[in-house]
Amino acid sequence: MRTSTKRMMTLLLAALLLTGCGAGTTAETTTDTAAQEIVAIETETETTRAQTKDTLPEDLDFGGLSMPILYRGCEADIIEVYAEELSGEPVSDAVYNRNTGVEERLNLKIEFLPMGTGTADAFPADAKASIIAGSDDFSLVSWNQFSAVALCLENLVMDLQSAPYLDLSQPWWNSDYMDVLQIGDQKRFYLMGDICLNALRVTAATFFNQKLYNDVFGDYNDLYQLVLEGKWTIDQLKEMGETGYQDTNGDGTMGYGDIFGIDTTTVSHCDYFAYCAGFRVSARDENGMPYLTLQDELNYNIIDKLQNLYWNSGNGLFIEKDAGGAFNGTVYVEHFSSDTILFMPHWFKICESLRDMESGYGLIPYPKYDETQKNYISLVHDTASLYFIPQTCGNVEASCAALEALCAETYRTVMPAYYEVALKRQYARDDISAQMIELIHDTSMTDFGYVYNYSIGSVGTIMRDVIGKNQNYASAVASKETKAESELAKLIETYTNIG
Repeated sequence: MRTSTKRMMTLLLAALLLTGCGAGTTAETTTDTAAQEIVAIETETETTRAQTKDTLPEDLDFGGLSMPILYRGCEADIIEVYAEELSGEPVSDAVYNRNTGVEERLNLKIEFLPMGTGTADAFPADAKASIIAGSDDFSLVSWNQFSAVALCLENLVMDLQSAPYLDLSQPWWNSDYMDVLQIGDQKRFYLMGDICLNALRVTAATFFNQKLYNDVFGDYNDLYQLVLEGKWTIDQLKEMGETGYQDTNGDGTMGYGDIFGIDTTTVSHCDYFAYCAGFRVSARDENGMPYLTLQDELNYNIIDKLQNLYWNSGNGLFIEKDAGGAFNGTVYVEHFSSDTILFMPHWFKICESLRDMESGYGLIPYPKYDETQKNYISLVHDTASLYFIPQTCGNVEASCAALEALCAETYRTVMPAYYEVALKRQYARDDISAQMIELIHDTSMTDFGYVYNYSIGSVGTIMRDVIGKNQNYASAVASKETKAESELAKLIETYTNIG
């Protein structure tokens, strides 16, 4: 679900207080005060997050039941699931208190089972084999969406359409996103909500260096105004990138040592640019069944504009050769923090690595296709977490109750710690950035064809080849569409016949 206008204004007022903390005030000493200020403001307008009750029975008691939760054990993703102990770090402490609170409330013991070491790891073969064998080894699973969604096709995931205790009308569930994951409206295998903190962390966001912007264009607040007026477009980014490039080492060649107007890659950034400009792989018919829209005229126009950005910007756009290092942040953080990148299109969580950056930075959405595009769009990367219950789960009621309780408590405490306190106070460098964070959060989305990309001939990431390698879009579609149509038909048939 999306934040209401009233709620949005409440958060913006809170953010102004939070980001207004003095530079000499530490995060630790302001946390309590900031939280009190949020509550005080919200109390005047509507029920606070902390006051929002779930619909779980108060007398639920699962008798000390052990509840194994399988999750990605990589350092980058553990933040949303597990904290070993209280550490004084707001988000980690909120996760720890959430977990222990749910254990006490429902009288069960959560057993955390990490597997894998990377955000984009395939679903573990050992875990899959366990489910196939009928073993009740996992009560809940959290995994990246592009790996998880294929598991239901093998009848390994439980249908939660009529599951007990799950109240998907509550504000902690993202019903719009979950609807995109479905085929028709009869089955629901995967859940997405505030408990999937990584979904926010891997949402598209563009960072800009405020110092460099001021040096080249003047007051960086003008850029925010451009965004708010709906005029932040691909053409604007291209023009500013070309103007912002500086051959600072004087060798006449664009490369390290210069100041880049735009720094990007030919991998997942192409997904972000395309989908945020309105590119769509799929749509729905009157029965909620997906069909491919690769041939839509707008897709052709978007690809043309993005190829122009990537390959006809002169020195305005630098393409990182170490795409993996750049996209995962190691390259970007070093160069952006040292004031050698003006615009850095990326995902939201890169801000977690910029806390020590001396120069100010700002966040804005990815650009629109043009000014006629109704709203900004913020793609959620396909490594976002989804939750599901394995078909072999021995106590479905306990798993559903725990999942509802964990998601509700994430909404009440973890999200405020990460989103309203940590990001807006510790990371965002100016008041208006808080409003931009709201804008990015509230325009987050995905596309069915992007989620099920690897089950339909990888057409959901067709832009990586077409934009990244400067290929002809019509030829790429012609080479993939027939196979993709066939695989989509098979996907729909398999999905609808499960159970």
